[in-house]
Amino acid sequence: MVLMKFLKKFKRIKHNGWGALKVSGGNISFAHVERRSGVMPAITAWVSQPLDLEADKAVHAFANAHSLNARHCVVVLNRAEYQLLQVEAGKLTPAEAKQAVRWSIKDMLDYPVANATVDVLEIPFDSANLSRPRFMLAIAARNEVIRERIVRFIDSTSTGLEAIDIAETGQRNIAALLEQQDRGLALLSFNDEGGLLTFTAGGELYHSRQLYITAEQLQTKDEAHLSVVYERVALDLQRTLDNFGRQFSYVVVNRLLLAPFGMRSGLVDFLKSYLSLPVDTFELADIFNVESVPQLADVAMQSRAFTLLGVALREDRA
Repeated sequence: MVLMKFLKKFKRIKHNGWGALKVSGGNISFAHVERRSGVMPAITAWVSQPLDLEADKAVHAFANAHSLNARHCVVVLNRAEYQLLQVEAGKLTPAEAKQAVRWSIKDMLDYPVANATVDVLEIPFDSANLSRPRFMLAIAARNEVIRERIVRFIDSTSTGLEAIDIAETGQRNIAALLEQQDRGLALLSFNDEGGLLTFTAGGELYHSRQLYITAEQLQTKDEAHLSVVYERVALDLQRTLDNFGRQFSYVVVNRLLLAPFGMRSGLVDFLKSYLSLPVDTFELADIFNVESVPQLADVAMQSRAFTLLGVALREDRA
């Protein structure tokens, strides 16, 4: 799923895999992942640095330094730049859904739907109960946000930009590497934008929820404050797990995994005592070849890179 795909202007041989870019608060981050049959996906590049996006020379220098014109590239939107909405799909075909969904979400946006770029993501339905309501996820972003990325990474910079994507599908891609056969997975991550909880099964995204708690808030040494934050996370998780179980009872979620972030063990122990669902953790090295990026041994850096690495796991071509 992407918000938009772009036609390649020129044919050229490109590196295997995808490079994912993200810009936020005067900073640019970039990760590149190669996927090859029979082996772990390999992280071949990771960098995060300050960059003035209004300075064309600086942006060109960054693009040239990382050979972005020789890579399949995707830009990841910041969470505040789009909305992910669940809507009923009825019996619409995917082609019909994309047209009809604009009317379904027009009252859910705080701006005219005519000013939105919209895409849809199908949610697998319960084939054993065809009377159950069918749903899809609608992704909406302001046209001006999409236009800014096009201007910056296609029109004025030699970057091989081919698509625009979001954090939820990136996390889905990582969950697909961690799922157990015929079981759903709840995956929770935290970074400086907040928490993200996704529910996946068979490599498909069923549901997601953003938690307004950042990785930094989970790393305080103030035990009283930390206890309050843990309670908020646990309550949000329990409510979301209950709602998901009611709406998607045909998906059996058998565990909750926490992605890497600093001081994670405290929250893990708390959730194990609070939830009936088994809680566990993983490291990037469990699912990626990280030999080329020693800086990602730092769990704080893993947290910052997590979304980009997930988006860079994409396998399609624009």
